[in-house]
Amino acid sequence: MRKLLRFIVVVALLLAGALYALTFVDLGRFAPQIEAAAKDATGRTLKIGGELHIGFSLFPTLVAEKVSFGNADWGTRPQMLTADELGLQLALLPLLSGNVDLREVKLSGADIYLETDRRGRGNWEFGDAQPAPAPAGEGGGMSLAGIPRVALSAIKIAYRDGATGQVTEATLDEVTVQPKGAGVHAVVGGKVNGSAVAFSADVSGDAARMALDNASLDVAGTSVGGDLALDLSGRPKLTGALSSPKFDVTPFLGGGSASGSKGGPVFSRDPLPLDALEALDADLTFALGALHYGKLVLADIKLPVKIANGKLSAPLTAAYRDTPLKLTLAADGKAKSVSVDAGATNFDLGRLLADLDLTTMLTARADFGAKLNGRGNSLHAIAASLGGQTNLAIGEGTINSRAFAVVSDDLVNVLAPGGKTGDRAKLVCAISAFEFAGGVGTSKALALETDTLVTTGSGTVDLGRERLDLLFKPKPKQASLLSLAFPVRLSGPLNAPSAGLDRTSAATGIATAVGGAALTGGVGALLPLMSTGAGSVAGGGECGAAAAAAQEESRGVGGTVKDVGGAIGGAAEDAAKGIGGAVRGIFGR
Repeated sequence: MRKLLRFIVVVALLLAGALYALTFVDLGRFAPQIEAAAKDATGRTLKIGGELHIGFSLFPTLVAEKVSFGNADWGTRPQMLTADELGLQLALLPLLSGNVDLREVKLSGADIYLETDRRGRGNWEFGDAQPAPAPAGEGGGMSLAGIPRVALSAIKIAYRDGATGQVTEATLDEVTVQPKGAGVHAVVGGKVNGSAVAFSADVSGDAARMALDNASLDVAGTSVGGDLALDLSGRPKLTGALSSPKFDVTPFLGGGSASGSKGGPVFSRDPLPLDALEALDADLTFALGALHYGKLVLADIKLPVKIANGKLSAPLTAAYRDTPLKLTLAADGKAKSVSVDAGATNFDLGRLLADLDLTTMLTARADFGAKLNGRGNSLHAIAASLGGQTNLAIGEGTINSRAFAVVSDDLVNVLAPGGKTGDRAKLVCAISAFEFAGGVGTSKALALETDTLVTTGSGTVDLGRERLDLLFKPKPKQASLLSLAFPVRLSGPLNAPSAGLDRTSAATGIATAVGGAALTGGVGALLPLMSTGAGSVAGGGECGAAAAAAQEESRGVGGTVKDVGGAIGGAAEDAAKGIGGAVRGIFGR
């Protein structure tokens, strides 16, 4: 027994001595052979510009300094990777039998450049070999169990999309992968496009089925957590649930202010990723306590997302200043179609416009409804083919005449007459109903009522050409304002319209007055998407006169006063009769 122990000690000492002796060997003379082997295997040039040495251990670490690896011949820069130091820790005993047991990978001071060509081929693909097809059926693929430890520091990564030329850059302070159970625990920390990013998750599974448990992502101070699972054993499917107490999208969407330039296109012609709907199925749920965009805050957001056979369904519910909002988005990747069904009742429209930095000139609550659908590969194509309806009803409040003076002083006269620019007018009601077909919205009801007049409108909004043409006709409640009641046309590009007196109508010198016809069928007859129940703006009696006047306009009733002199004395009385008749029509009494 003593002889056996003595033998083991002698062998251990000899082995330790051999390992220690390796630390004195000049491994740099093997660099050309390593570089040649890399060239044969990948077709790329590997260069070891610094020292090549090994650490003293049963798990020796081979360290190469000043390493560079060539890019693809079609790449936009010479090197795909440069690094100050690359370390590979190997188990020694398996090497004696010809097996490689990689225990740890260390990389520091690296600059990694990933890119694709116009056909989508990546510079990480070597030669003409095609990637192996994803395994089908049960299991299959490399398991994460037994994966080596990874420790990366001071890493710069850039990804360039060859089709668009867009470059995404990341600076990673820390990337670690540590074995955990049947998988690994991964941690990433750094910046992506200048925004701080931190990620951690327990990753398990294999190439066919992979799961991220206890995942946490923090971007620019906004955190999201949950579980995700990706199944590639058949048709790819992503499932999971994510939640966040607060998510701020302001850094990603340009700051939260409406600063669009006049004259540019309203709807982008950039391709939408509708094809991606056919690439995988999904069953995801998102729950956000609050979504921030600048000063705008949406609360209690619930968004289930289902993708099956290329079709998307995403019914969103949320609240804006305690008012429920609903929006259902549906899309079909094969048909290249998108539909939206949205609605809200009695929400604070004035505050919404202020929160979006659009205007502070309106204080009022509103109802809104929209059912729209379109087809195409871009927002512009969808807008140009849009069909469906939009309804809007705005209730009592105030409006500043500067809101119209921005476009034209003539517009002030037909919407808030009798006051100077900057005066506030009492808003009684405003309604709008547009019917879209082929991207052209035709007004079915358009009216605004203040304390002095009811103004009706008619015309079209062409989303394909991004132009509008609307004619507004004022109908005074006061005889003293009758001389100001001339039609005004609002027309031109959607984002830079202009307004002026309509010469054809103004040349006749004829004004219009509120008619006395009652509105049959109530506001719901003009705004079919609106709720007329308790608490809704559309259900309030204050919209009666505006709705009655809009109904007359849509029927082509001019309400023309042929005898202007005779109309002056009865204008106010006619207005009162018109309002009263409209209200009786709404409530059936």
